[in-house]
Amino acid sequence: MTTIGPMPARRKRTARRRTVGLALGAGGARGMAHIGVLRALRNAGISVDTVVGTSVGALVGAVYAAGQLEAFERWVRGFDWSDVLRLFDPVWPRSGLISGSRALERLSGVLGDWQIEDLTIPFAAVAVDLITGEEVLIREGRVIDAIRASISIPGIFVPHRMGRRLLVDGALRNPVPVSALEEMGSDVRIAVNLHARPVREIVRASKTRGTATRRIFSARVTELVDRRLARFRRRAQAKAASSEQAGPNLFEILTASMTVLEHELARHRLAREPVDVVIEPEVHGIRTFELNKARRAIHLGLVETQKHLPKIRAAIERRRPRRRSQPES
Repeated sequence: MTTIGPMPARRKRTARRRTVGLALGAGGARGMAHIGVLRALRNAGISVDTVVGTSVGALVGAVYAAGQLEAFERWVRGFDWSDVLRLFDPVWPRSGLISGSRALERLSGVLGDWQIEDLTIPFAAVAVDLITGEEVLIREGRVIDAIRASISIPGIFVPHRMGRRLLVDGALRNPVPVSALEEMGSDVRIAVNLHARPVREIVRASKTRGTATRRIFSARVTELVDRRLARFRRRAQAKAASSEQAGPNLFEILTASMTVLEHELARHRLAREPVDVVIEPEVHGIRTFELNKARRAIHLGLVETQKHLPKIRAAIERRRPRRRSQPES
């Protein structure tokens, strides 16, 4: 792993309070569950001393580290389909379908223009350099730039340039960045995995209202891109919603591919990396761009974390150092 920014200094072994690190995983709209996780920890009096995130985990982690979680939660709780569509700004598809500028502009209004070095708690975002293939841990610079790099789903969002690096979604290599917590020096490591169960991004056409609505949304996103690019054929929303022969659109194919990858990578990496507690909210029914389901995702994250509070407290106590009877000379 390559690190952009200074590494934390090694701490002496004393009777200090052990630090708690939180690794927030990738998962698009499912990542709103991270808000519920953080709220449950705060309500239980458990302090998070370090937060690292991949993709949407980097987004929520940065908002938390900046002390803006409540404002961000109010913003996303009010999302509906039209609000989600307004975040998309299609571009000529050379390196991605969406520039991401509009979404970051809206986010800046909530988050502000922080530097990572000035955040109230240590924070890092995970991205992948497409040129070298390296996993990159971003620990300095503008928070917005770190988020933009980490959320850049290949094929959907234009990659983010940072110096000589061409950065994309960190989920390509590390969808649940526990390894970054080790590098950051956290004593107790808590991971939030949004891919414990496979996510079905591609849905079959159905007469039921819920499935039809999802198909209409996907069709609207695709049509939005088509309309801007002109050379792409247009799809009628009603046909995409009602025709049983309608195949998956480009967004569904790209997001489905990423979720398959994230599920497998998360399973293998969590099996071999040092982690004390893994929280896995039941968010597999929420697709990547269904930000209108933020309320549900937040609730699921809150409920699942409450179940793990005894394990988290036990992990903190287990790793607490014994006090020496006499100080070292």
